[in-house]
Amino acid sequence: MALLRATPLVLALAHAWPAHAAADPQQLDTVQVTAHNREKPLEETAPSASVVSRHKLDDRLSRDISDATRFEPGVEVASDPNRRGNAGYSIRGMDGNRILMLIDGQRLPDAYAGGGNGNGAVSGRDFVELETLRAIDVVRGPSSSLYGSDAIGGVIGYRTLTADDFVEAEQGVGGSVKAFGGNANDGWGGSAALGVKGEKTDALLMFTHRDGHQTDNQGNKDVAGAARTTPNPQDWQSDNVLAKLGYRPDANQRLELTLEHYRRDTDTRLLNTLYGSYVNARGRLVRGLNDQTAADHVQRDRFALSWEGRQLGPFERLAVQLYQQRLDNADNALERYADGSRIVSDYNFRQTITGVRLDADQRLDWLGARHWLQWGADVSQADTSRPRMKTQHSASGGVSNTVGGETFPNKTFPDSTSTRVGLFVQDEIRLAGDLTLSPALRWDQFRMSTQPDQAYANSQGQLVAGFSDSAFSPKLGLSVPMGGGLTGFAQLATGFRAPPFDDANMAFANRTYGYQVVANPNLKSETSKGLELGLKGRWGSVDFGLTAFANRYRDFIEQQSLGMVNGLLTYQYQNIGRVNIRGVEGRAAWRPAPGWQLQASLAYARGDNLDDNTPLASIAPLTGVLGLRFDQDSAGGELLLTAVARNSRIPVQTAAGAASFAAPGYATLDLTAWWRPLKNTTVRAGVFNLLDRKYWKAADVRGMSATDATLDRYTQPGRNLSASVEYRF
Repeated sequence: MALLRATPLVLALAHAWPAHAAADPQQLDTVQVTAHNREKPLEETAPSASVVSRHKLDDRLSRDISDATRFEPGVEVASDPNRRGNAGYSIRGMDGNRILMLIDGQRLPDAYAGGGNGNGAVSGRDFVELETLRAIDVVRGPSSSLYGSDAIGGVIGYRTLTADDFVEAEQGVGGSVKAFGGNANDGWGGSAALGVKGEKTDALLMFTHRDGHQTDNQGNKDVAGAARTTPNPQDWQSDNVLAKLGYRPDANQRLELTLEHYRRDTDTRLLNTLYGSYVNARGRLVRGLNDQTAADHVQRDRFALSWEGRQLGPFERLAVQLYQQRLDNADNALERYADGSRIVSDYNFRQTITGVRLDADQRLDWLGARHWLQWGADVSQADTSRPRMKTQHSASGGVSNTVGGETFPNKTFPDSTSTRVGLFVQDEIRLAGDLTLSPALRWDQFRMSTQPDQAYANSQGQLVAGFSDSAFSPKLGLSVPMGGGLTGFAQLATGFRAPPFDDANMAFANRTYGYQVVANPNLKSETSKGLELGLKGRWGSVDFGLTAFANRYRDFIEQQSLGMVNGLLTYQYQNIGRVNIRGVEGRAAWRPAPGWQLQASLAYARGDNLDDNTPLASIAPLTGVLGLRFDQDSAGGELLLTAVARNSRIPVQTAAGAASFAAPGYATLDLTAWWRPLKNTTVRAGVFNLLDRKYWKAADVRGMSATDATLDRYTQPGRNLSASVEYRF
């Protein structure tokens, strides 16, 4: 049994979706809701909420965010196999910055897609080290009533390890040493953790290193040029340091300081971009690109100071967090041409988020009902910039900062400062017969200002005004015990998302190549309304959860083509109108005998753009997972079958007018096992894609043509192995 202490996200889940089924001693995941000095099992949350626990991350040998959630139906991670890697999460068809990401309750930096609608991101959100995590909370659907703007599609909440995870006694020393590796990307790495607990203080220090190469696929054209389907050669390494220091002035109060540093460096030889010299349609000689290399760097630094008090006067729990997250993403490149010239690019995406959050929990008996009241405030400021520098060196030694029709340095959007202020309240009201009503309301104020400078003026974009908006996000949840081990749920929820820095502010022109992006001063915030119905049941060794949902999004923001304007092909971010997403999700588990568990999950969603009656391409196809797990004292294993239907509900044509590629359906089989040869030593191993199937993830090939000769470049690895060994002391 893995005990998982809760952050405000888990508290919110438990408050919003109380259940009444009795706890099963065989359950694998238990959430310890310390705010109320009582344990609540995961079953007390809605069926649409799930937890990827530490033991799942370990036993399934997860390497990155794509691995961490690959057995979570309805959750996808899009990836660019050419260079960028994982972009971020997609939940029920919502992706990018429509998914709020938190670490220990603190906002993580945004993604930056570079102005396009592709499947990768110039600056993605795969910048959290999985080895530091106690669990990942996945919340599907709008969650703005507690977390405000950017939670319109769902929430990913990371919870990091503490000294308690390594030192079980009240005082002492403990830790772990772990080594791991796999041949899908010839990666290897290791982590070491040390936890110390004293009478009033505790500390944790953890270091993780990873080293790897390009992720394998099932392409076989190992050539230089656009026809290449094998991966580009790539070398990368990452390091993460997590340090925590806690102090308890008395039994009811705790102070904690958290420092974290993450860094990843990736070197890629972009063989798929190379081409020889040729004469174009205008009779001009185009110099060949002989070599192109990329040097990408991601660095995230986190500082957090938190105080928490329990049983203080009228408060069951009172907590304050002050934090700062700094992201520096550098995507640099060197191009060498056939005429001896070269171009050096030095691009950056930077964001600093500073915030403070107050959370309060109170228990009240009022008007004949029991109330669990949660309220608080959330204030943050994000400073974002995208400086770009490019220099052209001619064969004769000349240097120019005018390259490809652009003058450098420049910025595709002006430096932006976004300020968010949120006030929220939620009440769990227990009525007669354990009927539970959970109303919630949040008010958000969003302001974004711009600071244009000469670099932005060099982009030839028009001046961009600031943006401000405010919104109320109400929610109403209902939990109804139905007898016979069944509990019903219903929820009406609203969502709100202010336009982010790039959608609202992107504006630049390239007259040499004949295109421009213009700002939209009339852009409005996205909003959503959703209905969710759920049912959970437990009968001895069997339990299940079923959810049906329907969400309508208004003023959905997407980049649109305006055609030719003043001789330039013009693009603009616009509110395209109405989007509907509806579907069903289900989970079930059966424990036929001690140590054995058979589990299944299924997710189906359908999305439509109601303005032009076209399918929403970001919706994942029907996905099901069937697993058989066995655990005993010293060994265990799991066999998982993942089946995905053909991705047939997509637009008929791509943006370029070609027939769209519908990712075929597939089924993969994965087998993992663990063995504890000694009391404190665990060996884990896994064989993935056991049947060596060739397949594509729908998220990776979204928007691609059915006749694209490079489709095999986007295939997933064939049969591959992973293993780890861990020693705890």
